[in-house]
Amino acid sequence: MFACESLSSVGQFYDNSDPVRRACEFLLSKQREDGGWGESYKSCEQHRYVEHEETQVVQTSWALMALMAARCPDKAAIQRGIRMLMGRQQPDGQWKQEAIEGIFNHSCSISYGNYKHIFTIWALGRYGKMYGDETL
Repeated sequence: MFACESLSSVGQFYDNSDPVRRACEFLLSKQREDGGWGESYKSCEQHRYVEHEETQVVQTSWALMALMAARCPDKAAIQRGIRMLMGRQQPDGQWKQEAIEGIFNHSCSISYGNYKHIFTIWALGRYGKMYGDETL
């Protein structure tokens, strides 16, 4: 997410940057049937992508933020992810705590309790800003 965000700040997007395009293609290749993404903390330990057994709202938010920052043209994929986030929101407006979001020093897993709120709201807000009130 932050790499695409940073590259976008210097004018590099899907349509004019090979690294950004490859990042988007990687993310799109990992999108699940339900529209979300899920990566295990074990990726950090094993230095390779390790898929989590379940879709995660935090990783979905990160993927969506990257795709939107990159101006990825696959709007349908972005919409599927947004619908997944909206579907996971609880009646009280929150999202449930899911799997571990972080790892420190390659060995200590950390749960960041507010990530599920910060990044989902950020992704939903960016979608609204970019695409307006389009029906999902």
